Amino acid sequence: MTEHAAEGIRASWTDSVAIAPIGDGRFRARVGEQWTSLQGVHGGVVAALALTATERVLAELGVDPATTLRAATFGYVSGNVQGEIEIEVDVIRRGRAMVTSHATTSQGGKTTTVARFHHSTPWEGPVYSAAPPMPIRPEGTVLLARPERPSHINNVETHLHPDTKMFAETELAEWLAWSRPQDGSTFDAAWLAMFGDYFPPAVFTRASGPQRAVTIEYSLQIHDARGSWTLGEDEYLAARMHAFHSHDGFAVEDGWIYLPDGALLATVRQTRLAG
Repeated sequence: MTEHAAEGIRASWTDSVAIAPIGDGRFRARVGEQWTSLQGVHGGVVAALALTATERVLAELGVDPATTLRAATFGYVSGNVQGEIEIEVDVIRRGRAMVTSHATTSQGGKTTTVARFHHSTPWEGPVYSAAPPMPIRPEGTVLLARPERPSHINNVETHLHPDTKMFAETELAEWLAWSRPQDGSTFDAAWLAMFGDYFPPAVFTRASGPQRAVTIEYSLQIHDARGSWTLGEDEYLAARMHAFHSHDGFAVEDGWIYLPDGALLATVRQTRLAG
């Protein structure tokens, strides 16, 4: 494998998050076959579209440009499929520093995803971290790609730790990976919202074969107020996704996403149906 991903069947990020206003805080968008996932379409791109629509509304309201996304929660109440989606945004509260918004995504008149966003200007506060340290990339990482067919996997350049393997019955249900956007080196909160849900379920590394692992809730916390980030030519985000507990048909998966300098950029948590 080369250090950078080969051309495959992948989507333009700009096209993927294109939205068209239809009035009263509502937008239309389209999810194409390049966002095919294990079931239906990738939930992360739906999250990114909901955020893109919400930030369009906030900009139209004249919210301070220094306001950026700091936390989001997505509830997947029904599966999304390829095709047109509609997004409706409702600004719940607009304070001096923080704005809280809801976005509802639907297809064919049926709600598929509900989202809550908290945008804020920067705050002063204590600085510390007891988060796990950034994983160090070893030799022999393996390019994750499905170049022979459309898949959301192809839309991010990702290199897996050589010990991270699907259905390998590993001791830990964990992904270790190093990733960067396919389109350029700069990314924003919408891309990060997609990426936080990008990886297949971590329980798949512990399992011996395919099993149910559908996300029902996904949350993202961003720990950097800049709102946009640029990677150097040979720089990657490091990601660790760990399903640390599974019981009674539900699994909890925590994730940490690091900038190349080791700073913690974002944390994610997913609740999945499992088993």
